[in-house]
This record gives sequence, C-alpha cells and structure tokens, in this order.
Amino acid sequence: MKLEKATINTYLYAKKAAESKASKLCDITSYPDLFTAPEKLDVSDLSSRQKKYAEGMVDVPDYTFGANYTKTAYDKLKAMEGDDTIVFELRFGANGEYGAWTWTGSMFVNIKGGEVGGKREMEITSYPQSDITPTTVSDT
Repeated sequence: MKLEKATINTYLYAKKAAESKASKLCDITSYPDLFTAPEKLDVSDLSSRQKKYAEGMVDVPDYTFGANYTKTAYDKLKAMEGDDTIVFELRFGANGEYGAWTWTGSMFVNIKGGEVGGKREMEITSYPQSDITPTTVSDT
C-alpha cells in the first residue's frame, strides 16, 4: 500500500506567530474535511427557462482533530488557548511529501466523555482566522 493513499503519517503541527519553526502539537487520531463548497447563489433571470447559479462565499468550518488524551499533551494545548495567531499546519507525511496545508487561528481543547473499557480521548478544535492554503514544509 502506498502511504500516499493511507492516513498513516498524518501530523498536526503548529507555532506561535513569533516563532520561526512549527512543532508537532500531539499525535492525532482523526482530522476533518479541509474544504467546504461555496454557497450557491441563484442568479437566474427572466430571459431563460433555465436556472443559473454563481459561486458565493465559503463558510470556513471549525477544524476538529481527534487525539488520545495524555496530561502532558492536554496541558500543552490548554496553554495555547486564547492565542488567535497560532499558525497550524496539517501534514500528510512527516515532511508534507503527500501534501501540506496551513492556516492561522485559535484553538480549544476538550476532553471527550468516557465509557467502561474505553480509552481517554480529547479533541482539538481550531477556529480559522485565515484561508487554508497549500504549503511547502521548510522547517525540516
């Protein structure tokens, strides 16, 4: 199996705006859809029997990542809450060799509910303040 087609080796990196190098936030267990379709605007007119549409604005969603809970990781993430200038980077492959995307925003970390025989999990929600854009990893 080519790793390009598998989710293994997917990483969430981040840095504060003043820092020059991003570091891995923590190991993640899931990542969200990266893009949403723009809204569909009806621009039909009375000259045609066919409806016409134009591309509208994109509603950028919150990005929620799953992770296994550890106190060390939780404390690290919790300390970053409230900073809306965090530069996030999602890497497919350790060096983004299968793709990498970046955006700026803030985050919230939440401990998920538990159950008998379950594992402790948390989720990291990023609130984007910028567009998500393809990037080249240059800090390796």
